[in-house]
Amino acid sequence: MKSVKPAELERLSRLDPSVRLTLLTGPDDATMEAVAGRLIALAGKDAERVVLTSGQLAQDPALLAAEAASMSLFSAQRVIRLEISGSGDDCMGAVDALMSADSAINPVIAVGPGVTAKSKLVKLIEGSDHAVASICYQPDRRALVSIAMAAAQEQGLRMANSEAQLVVDLVSGDQTLMRREIEKIALYLDAAPDRERQVAAADIAMLGAATHEEDVSECINVALGGKVRDLPAMLAKAAAVGVAEIRIIRALAIRALALARLRAEVDAGAHPATVAASRSSGIFWKERDAVTAQLHIWDSLRIARLMTRLIECERALKSSGTAGGVLFRKLMTDIAHQAARAR
Repeated sequence: MKSVKPAELERLSRLDPSVRLTLLTGPDDATMEAVAGRLIALAGKDAERVVLTSGQLAQDPALLAAEAASMSLFSAQRVIRLEISGSGDDCMGAVDALMSADSAINPVIAVGPGVTAKSKLVKLIEGSDHAVASICYQPDRRALVSIAMAAAQEQGLRMANSEAQLVVDLVSGDQTLMRREIEKIALYLDAAPDRERQVAAADIAMLGAATHEEDVSECINVALGGKVRDLPAMLAKAAAVGVAEIRIIRALAIRALALARLRAEVDAGAHPATVAASRSSGIFWKERDAVTAQLHIWDSLRIARLMTRLIECERALKSSGTAGGVLFRKLMTDIAHQAARAR
């Protein structure tokens, strides 16, 4: 089967029995986890859930096909989540055995952030009639707003575009946190698919995740704004209140993508303040001054280099046995110093 987009998988109302394995890979963990959760949920809330790793399959290549063909002793349904580390080469034999098996009644949802589009595993899956692959990239702001509105509808909430933008901004584009906040709003408003409720901005402000502890906008603006003197205190505060380093990196990546898009308009002759304040900018009004300043500092080449560094840092933070925390602090320092020099 051919590769499909994550959005196509999220629109499914049931799992296709002909698809034995769905592989989710790509640079965006949040999208992978959201899609994987959605697919696993389609198996039913009472379904037995089995978790396997590629390391297990390397030791026993027949295990995956055996588990996919086994009936559950505890539930009418069974779904398997496969965690793939690295390139996925160590589970090639197991996946090939699954594709060649006479039957498979339990779907396998595989998540492998380190599997590339050109890997042997992806080629094997794309060449099979029983599997699909989906590469997950960080959605842009417009897509995140649509995801928020769709997630709200699933919870029985009527959420307008402006309110969806508020939710996206409050969680800095983190899909996992966004869905949790929507669930919290639905619980507060006593909403359900058969009991719809309208979401107001006041509801989001009351229940939203943009607390002093969780808000990462300061982290973004200190680094991208070149505020070198404020950096040590900002990093210490973020660590003290428990803001995850990977969340800061992802928030920076979302801002970098927005800057790249807006910088193209600046390069075409528009003024940074005009671009940031336009209705099509997608910038929350509280952030417009900061974004305007950042558009003066960061040109297209610097933004491209920044994106590369952010991707490398996120990979290090997600990998075991690396100096991810040290690399994070060095990257934040480098970003702030580069921005200060360019001001």
